[in-house]
Amino acid sequence: MNWKKINYILHRDIGLLCIGLTLLYAISGVVVNHISHDFNPSYKIEKITSQVSPAPKGAVPDMVMVKSVLTELEEYGKFKNVAFISPDNIRIFVEGNTIDYFLSSGTVVQEKVQKRPFLYELNYLHLNKPKKSWTYAADIYAILLGFLAISGLLMIRKKTIKRGVILTAIGFIIPIGYIIFLL
Repeated sequence: MNWKKINYILHRDIGLLCIGLTLLYAISGVVVNHISHDFNPSYKIEKITSQVSPAPKGAVPDMVMVKSVLTELEEYGKFKNVAFISPDNIRIFVEGNTIDYFLSSGTVVQEKVQKRPFLYELNYLHLNKPKKSWTYAADIYAILLGFLAISGLLMIRKKTIKRGVILTAIGFIIPIGYIIFLL
């Protein structure tokens, strides 16, 4: 076997091996690139404003008041903590929900947070949050992509070499140009 055939076989097989990771990284990469004030790719955040009974005048916030608010809201998630934001506002933390209760008006603003199925897990891996062994998996994947790029260059035929060089150069010029002119 000559080196061209070996290169072709390795390029094909490693390319097939990388398809799954490449598609998953592509999906995650697009949604992570579009993080904004209005869109979190890993979590669905819902703000709800509602009314419960206002606190009696001069009442001091305590756990009885907190439990009363949670009962009126029919919020049965695991209680985590409570914070005094201002004399008229307490913030109640429940698993998956942050509740601002305004004592004098009874107004409640809830911020419910839920993981986006599938995207949460993809983004978790894409952003390397697990660290440890996933770092090695991601490094191996990056090395395999580097191999695919180089072995692909070696597969360019003479009749398409001009187009290959131009497209490869554009692939380098785009990020370098962005760094030079836009950063």
